[in-house]
Amino acid sequence: MNMEAFNRKPRSESQDARGVPVSCSQQAALDLFETALVQYQTYVGDPLATIDDALRQAPDFILGHLLRAALLMTTSEKRFAIEARASVDQAKALLSSANPRERALTHAAAELVEGDWNASCAAFDAMLVDYPRDAFAIQTAHLMDFYRGDSLNLRNRVTRVLPYWSADVPGYSYILGMQAFGLEECNQYPEAEETGRRALDLEPKDAWAVHAVTHVMEMQGRIDEGVQWLESRVDDWAPNNSFAFHNWWHLALFYLDLGMFHKVLSLYDSQIHPAPPAFTLQLVDATSLLWRLNLEGAETGKRKDVVAENWAKRLDTERGFYAFNDFHAMMAFVLANREKEADELIWGMEATVKENSGTNAMMTRDVGLPLCRAMRAFGQERYEDVVSLIGPVRDIAYRFGGSHAQRDVLTLTLIEGAIRSGQYKLAQHYIAERTILRPRGHWGLRLLRRASR
Repeated sequence: MNMEAFNRKPRSESQDARGVPVSCSQQAALDLFETALVQYQTYVGDPLATIDDALRQAPDFILGHLLRAALLMTTSEKRFAIEARASVDQAKALLSSANPRERALTHAAAELVEGDWNASCAAFDAMLVDYPRDAFAIQTAHLMDFYRGDSLNLRNRVTRVLPYWSADVPGYSYILGMQAFGLEECNQYPEAEETGRRALDLEPKDAWAVHAVTHVMEMQGRIDEGVQWLESRVDDWAPNNSFAFHNWWHLALFYLDLGMFHKVLSLYDSQIHPAPPAFTLQLVDATSLLWRLNLEGAETGKRKDVVAENWAKRLDTERGFYAFNDFHAMMAFVLANREKEADELIWGMEATVKENSGTNAMMTRDVGLPLCRAMRAFGQERYEDVVSLIGPVRDIAYRFGGSHAQRDVLTLTLIEGAIRSGQYKLAQHYIAERTILRPRGHWGLRLLRRASR
């Protein structure tokens, strides 16, 4: 599509705020959709409740049903997948009155709820050729790129539509924030920081853009600067924001690098895990922080038992849905010595590989299962096995999602396994990588002192 022609398209009641066609003509429902979309982008408010209000006013609002499905699926939890599939079915029943954009979105959403996340993201991308200002499609595909560990498309998907966006298009700052995170995950740190700061100049309270710049500082080992960055902007990203727990997690990582375990535990108790969380995303961060503290020999008390119990309650429902979550469940079970649940998780993942298809079956086979076996070996003090299991998988672990910062736990565990099994040269080999990439970090230096024998 020619960009000038796109910008000259006449506006009508059947377009959203960015000039993208919508079959619904009920203005109240469209207004609620716009509110829900901003809530989706900012993590402020309850977009699911908002879009439910829109659907009560306009039950035939196909875009509302599709947004509802996306909101549920991007929680990364199986318990919401059935409800998401029902929303897609509602959209399918309305296809006779849908426009081409909505038909394309329905196809992408259907692939998503059926578990083929790769095909879903490809379908979202195909429709963005004709509708490059579809903020809903961009946001959903961006999150699914993250869950799939697709760094290239975290950057490139946004880059492909960027010429159609500008500061006078609603939501432009959030597009820049997504681009910043994609640039960071592609190791383009100066460009990522510049883009993230541009996004924040337009919208200072964009928690995702704050997060993107934070990742840059984490990956470059700019620890003191990272602390100052997050703490000085806390009023922008923390209040009433459902994503705040993750930025608090990043702040805790900075303090962990500084060896300030008391500060890490204080943040854990007050911000990251003040109570057993309802959503897995927050539980993932709590678990990974406890594992890192354990690697450092910090005393965490009963916190690991509380986290493991939360994962245990989800085991029957959630195992085999998303390998990245399964991996964190295994860490919790190992920390709390929950042998029975660890066994059940391994068996369930083996069944996923044998019996299922779709994106998660690949993730589990290639990455999740060997890494869960590695964590199990760590808990059983089989440290040579830890090294032999993580080593071949570490460099392809992006395939099961997460960020560089989140997957850093693999390198840390590999190094610890090498030290504890007496493989000091191997430990030094990986520590060199860490200290060169994070020259101002302290954790790598602590590890190097332990491995220098």
